[in-house]
Amino acid sequence: MKKMSMRMFLVLAVLVVTLTSSVSADVGYLGPAATYTEEASILFFGDKETFVPMKTVPETLAGVKSGEFRYAVVPIENTVGGPVFNYLDAVINDPAFVVVGEVNLPIRQTLMVVPGTVLSDIKTVLSHPQGIAQGKDWLKANLPEAKLIEVPSTAEGARRVADGQDKSVAAIASPQAAVTYKLAVLAKQIEVTKTNVTRFWVVTLKPFQKFGQTRTALVAQGPAAALPKLLRDIDAAGYKLVSLHDRPAKTLLGEYVFVVELAGDGRREALTEVLAKHAASMKSRVLGSFDVK
Repeated sequence: MKKMSMRMFLVLAVLVVTLTSSVSADVGYLGPAATYTEEASILFFGDKETFVPMKTVPETLAGVKSGEFRYAVVPIENTVGGPVFNYLDAVINDPAFVVVGEVNLPIRQTLMVVPGTVLSDIKTVLSHPQGIAQGKDWLKANLPEAKLIEVPSTAEGARRVADGQDKSVAAIASPQAAVTYKLAVLAKQIEVTKTNVTRFWVVTLKPFQKFGQTRTALVAQGPAAALPKLLRDIDAAGYKLVSLHDRPAKTLLGEYVFVVELAGDGRREALTEVLAKHAASMKSRVLGSFDVK
């Protein structure tokens, strides 16, 4: 029995070493260059990593699973646009993913055009859905007739404007995108609120999980009626609620997947005991305990 246990241990050790050595330490992000996600990635990792732009967030997460890179930086919520549910779902619905960090990035939306363009030339505005939502008041006041077209990222909109060289098309993107794609800025800080912030999660696979003490994220699936009791016991265990979102469980009517974020380190035994206590009514999984930048 001891020999079998040792053999199994050696096999597992080889698997871990193989997985660790075969996965790049690069960082995938929603591209192209000059997206807010790239800015958040550099803010979190500094300049020590190689950053790989991807066309979509699902492709970015797929790159993590395939070993193309170790981390993905994913926008999950904005002050104005609220949760980015399709991105949030992609993370929480795959148990292979864990969260190892968070970045809170102030967002300044900028209207950019081909040099020589004036406001009256613009008939179409390109941006990510969040960029359009964040600039909606300015657009309503200044370009009420413009056609608003959603693109995969704010920087993708800027890239298309630069490639097309069409004065009737503008983009809403970051100030850096105007520099990167050599576009002229017609309006700065067009976001609805000057306190506009986007939250990003840093996501990896379980074998590469790292821990922090600032924030804990978990998912809990069950009936809405069971949630207040769970939250009450979490609060009694010394954790303060930071955010709460619900997603359809796609099982029974009235059952949801709740994304619960708490202040504090989720590795404490007190939280484990609370989740175990409610296991019959709420199936829970900790996404990670991490620090926030």
